[in-house]
Amino acid sequence: MIVTTMGLCMCALVVSPPRGRMNIVRPIQRCGTPLATTTVRPVLEELSAQLAAVRALRPSDQSPEVQMSLWRAAGLNPVYKVSGIISGEPSYTRLFDHKTWKQYTGRPPFRRWFAAIRTWRHSTILTALWPIMLAASAWAFLVASLPTRWLPRTAAGPHGLIGSAIGLLLVFRTNNTYQRLSEARLLWGRAVFLCREIAQNAATALLFDPDVPCPTEAKRAAADTCRYLGAWCWELNAKLTGPSSIRNTDVYSDNVLSILLPKAEAEWMSQQRSRPLVLLGALRRNLYRQFRSGNLPAHLHRKLEQNLEDLNLVVGGCERLFSSPVPPTMSRHVVRSLVLWIATLPFVLAGAMSPISIALWVSLIVYIFVGIEEVGVQVEQPFEIVPMTALCNIIMANLQEAISAPPAEMAAIEGLF
Repeated sequence: MIVTTMGLCMCALVVSPPRGRMNIVRPIQRCGTPLATTTVRPVLEELSAQLAAVRALRPSDQSPEVQMSLWRAAGLNPVYKVSGIISGEPSYTRLFDHKTWKQYTGRPPFRRWFAAIRTWRHSTILTALWPIMLAASAWAFLVASLPTRWLPRTAAGPHGLIGSAIGLLLVFRTNNTYQRLSEARLLWGRAVFLCREIAQNAATALLFDPDVPCPTEAKRAAADTCRYLGAWCWELNAKLTGPSSIRNTDVYSDNVLSILLPKAEAEWMSQQRSRPLVLLGALRRNLYRQFRSGNLPAHLHRKLEQNLEDLNLVVGGCERLFSSPVPPTMSRHVVRSLVLWIATLPFVLAGAMSPISIALWVSLIVYIFVGIEEVGVQVEQPFEIVPMTALCNIIMANLQEAISAPPAEMAAIEGLF
């Protein structure tokens, strides 16, 4: 009797969970699909055809002509923002390669400087500023042509102090706008990395693993993961590029959704307020179903969830940059200070030079100082110059590579089914 009681106690010690903890066993949904009916190749061929159709639908060339077409499709004027359209010089609106870097900094200094001077007439800054330069020169010539007795006696000291303060304002504002541009590029670089990471992990666990409990469902889920990621990047691009009217153009139409998703889902998706977030929600549900069915290991599902959370942060960061500019009060104060400083500059220079010389110098000063302010204006909305279309094409190429495998490995996987 004593031995039996001790044995029961020992069994209780072994079987019972530790005090304060509960062992929760979640039910796993098993499927009854036979392994012999599932092959990898048809899934890959269908997905590859869809990705290729999307890449053929969207422009992959980074030529100036394509950049102009993208801007015009978005209802924007490329003359003021997209540099290098006519001159062919490197621009931030295009991704650099070895050839572009050689053209940008690989030339001797004299040739690089000569190219900058030769293409000056095509500058986006000059295109934006020449009316202001002309108006300031006319004002300066008018003031300098007045008789000296009509002009107030003015010292250069106060005017120089104002110029120093304006210089600080310009530097502060331009630094803020360039930080926005840098953050926008970092967010899209993060998006490229996360899409590649999710696609590779999903393909490894669901597409190429022969031991998944539900092979048919797993392979379909891996393909759907790539489809959602491909649609996500193009929808985020369209959301940041222009208003809903750009959907009427061929470049930003809903054709991507109709190619990658079933008809009913694509139509429902096109009616949502924030398509990128809805696509991430669909992708999250797709991966969770694979976790519940046992196809996706817990540790990998947790990692993919973290990656999806980061993609959500990318969308939120892009929306924050787009909806919250540099405070307009600061921008208006810089412009008004520049107007006061430029308008009083001819009174300081009057009598020191001829009227035509004063007009010329005022024009050059306007080009330099107002040009700094215009550079900040051109980069303040960063998604107008970040090469999002080229980055989306990179994501599509990464998705295609994620579902690819060497012929020997592919043949071995096919032989298992």
